Amino acid sequence: MTNITEAERQTEIRERVDVLVVGGGSAGIAAAVAAARTGASVMLVERMGFLGGTLTSVTLGSICGLYGLDGGRVQRLVRGLADEIIDRLARRGGANAPKVWLQTASLPYHPEPMKRVADDLMEEAGVAVRFHSLAVEVIRREGRVGGVIFESIDGRWGVEAGVVVDTTGDGQIAALAGAEWRCDVEDLQFPTTMIRFGGVDTKAVEKTDRAALHRHLEAAVAAGFDLPRTAGGIFAFNAEVVHLNITRVDVDGRPPNPLSVREMSEAEAKGRRMAELYLEAFRQHVPGYANAWLLDTGAQIGVRESRRIAGDYTIDEDEVLSGARYEDGIAACAWPVEEHGADRATRWVWLPDGTFYQIPWRCLLPKGIGGLVMAGRCVSATHVAQASLRVAGTCFAMGEAAGIGAAMAAARHGGDLRALDVPALRAELAKRGAFLGDGQPETFQPAGAELEAAR
Repeated sequence: MTNITEAERQTEIRERVDVLVVGGGSAGIAAAVAAARTGASVMLVERMGFLGGTLTSVTLGSICGLYGLDGGRVQRLVRGLADEIIDRLARRGGANAPKVWLQTASLPYHPEPMKRVADDLMEEAGVAVRFHSLAVEVIRREGRVGGVIFESIDGRWGVEAGVVVDTTGDGQIAALAGAEWRCDVEDLQFPTTMIRFGGVDTKAVEKTDRAALHRHLEAAVAAGFDLPRTAGGIFAFNAEVVHLNITRVDVDGRPPNPLSVREMSEAEAKGRRMAELYLEAFRQHVPGYANAWLLDTGAQIGVRESRRIAGDYTIDEDEVLSGARYEDGIAACAWPVEEHGADRATRWVWLPDGTFYQIPWRCLLPKGIGGLVMAGRCVSATHVAQASLRVAGTCFAMGEAAGIGAAMAAARHGGDLRALDVPALRAELAKRGAFLGDGQPETFQPAGAELEAAR
């Protein structure tokens, strides 16, 4: 391998803001809007040409983590800004009612309206958005993160900020800042290429529960189809199109290294080949798919786990499953441990009925790093705990807390997040309608049309 020495250069600082959010997924959307609504100046920088992250670039079929179940009733666990986002999505025809399946519930959605919802929220809140820009370095000011340097089609440029919010999913800003992190390549969850099929008889699909689907796909395996997964989530959003969370993409029999561009490039191409394999297996072996055709795959593969940043506190599996509570809890989650391992099944570890846990603010603060707060799947958690809290609904909740906390720290504490009055942060979240895990959540009984067999 040959190295070169780059010449020293100066980088233009194009913007100075109170809060800089890097990464425009569910956590980033919530963080940027929440911070701007405090009166802070906010910029959101995203590497794609649209917002939504996994919800729009990967596509998910349904938004997980918004709800829990308690005796057959659906618990509303993620409220606040998430309620507004879901309401706006529904008014654009992008969401209907939650679906109850297995021992949980999630919200089927259509990804395209989500992009417009995010655009509108940014414009109305006064958030400056920059697309097509990749973070490549942090700016350091007085021993803490004071901004980020980006590269894009018009060159290399920087943004200085009172506080930076890392919502990249991969913990990219925290890693650039020198934070401790783990990415156990041999023990990662496998990624998935998401698929949409058109030409599907969705009435027949609705009659095929998860167990039946598993039998049909195992029959396809017996017939010679090399399918890495024979159960998954299938959601129909209209009369002919279904979204499938069904693939499991490997490189040489193991999860691809999400921090290797070579391995991820191989995985992207393999996932697209796998989509065609599943199409033929479904056509031949699963009722309702005889005339199906491949509508699309996600714009990028769905990574479930990469860097887990070491924070001031690390939440673990026992705390998740026991419904842990914390004085600095800023979000609630009841999503099960959902681990996508090497065999054709997915490992589910369910929280007891009615149980949910809190996520403490300390998990969002990278240990030893000032001026930076995280939200999303990179927060400080063990491998197993991360398999629960990584989902989009919970990321909305963490993002809202991170955005408000960042704005408060920038305005009142010179950017010092550890000087933040956490009770005041929690009070502000509650004022905005967030459910923090204190007391009991609102519940509702799903109507018959909202009940769905597990698929």
